Amino acid sequence: MAFNSLSDIAQAAAQYAQAHFHTGDTEQPAQWAVPLDDHHQLGMARNAHDGSVVLTAWRHAFNDAPGFDDPQGEALLRRGFDTRLGAGLIGGISPELGPSLSLPLYAACDAQALHDIADTLLRELDRLAGPHPDATPPAALPRGPQGDARQAERDLARLALACGLDTLPSGARQFDLLFDDLPGRVTLHPDNRRLLIDFFLHDAAALQGSLRRAVIKSALLINQNALRGHAYVVGLDSRQCVTGSGRIALERLDDDTWPRWLQYQLAQAQDTRALVRDLALEGAQISFGVAAAATGAAAPGALV
Repeated sequence: MAFNSLSDIAQAAAQYAQAHFHTGDTEQPAQWAVPLDDHHQLGMARNAHDGSVVLTAWRHAFNDAPGFDDPQGEALLRRGFDTRLGAGLIGGISPELGPSLSLPLYAACDAQALHDIADTLLRELDRLAGPHPDATPPAALPRGPQGDARQAERDLARLALACGLDTLPSGARQFDLLFDDLPGRVTLHPDNRRLLIDFFLHDAAALQGSLRRAVIKSALLINQNALRGHAYVVGLDSRQCVTGSGRIALERLDDDTWPRWLQYQLAQAQDTRALVRDLALEGAQISFGVAAAATGAAAPGALV
């Protein structure tokens, strides 16, 4: 297999992003990935739903033996939650390419910036590959454009009123919502250009063994598949609560878009919670019968 240098990949990524943001070139592939070495791949994909391009790094041979524990997978989900109010890294997994870290980009970057971002993603994946993933925060990534804080807070207050809430206090940057028994929180991103919503789906602290592993793997697969859809990311917070988070540019949230976007995110969160509950066998009634040999009765289908 032919490998590619990080500099060459960064140059190709810069041209891809430039064509996407400035010329609207639809002749380019919707996504691409190329090998860096025996263990890593890098690639990009267009997201038509939010106008971004997504830079993704994959790592093969992720110590993914079919045991019960999956510390690397959990670390990827924690990175997603912990960085959602920063760069917004997304941990995922591809059956073909392995675990991944992705970063959505909302503006064109030069080749050097993309080289540095890709290098950070690759290093972060390598740090998480050991049996005890490094819990230190990832290296700082370049900050995007910043918006006006006062205007963002006015927009947030308008959205809260649309949800039937009282007027928010001056300077408020978040508000809470409750959908039946599903709590949510709407928060302004520190860049004052984006809005996030977090749903707190399921307490995973008591989940152990193969059930916990199934939940972690399913969350990573959801994230990988959502990279080219509406921005929705499953994460794991410091309390071991499975979360569902969405983000959108504030400038897109007019009075018509806000309720439709909120309903979409709520539906995704409800579906994810239902999946997690099913995987966790929540509410399952498992009965243990007495062996037929002990009672003298023949088991159904047995030869007599």
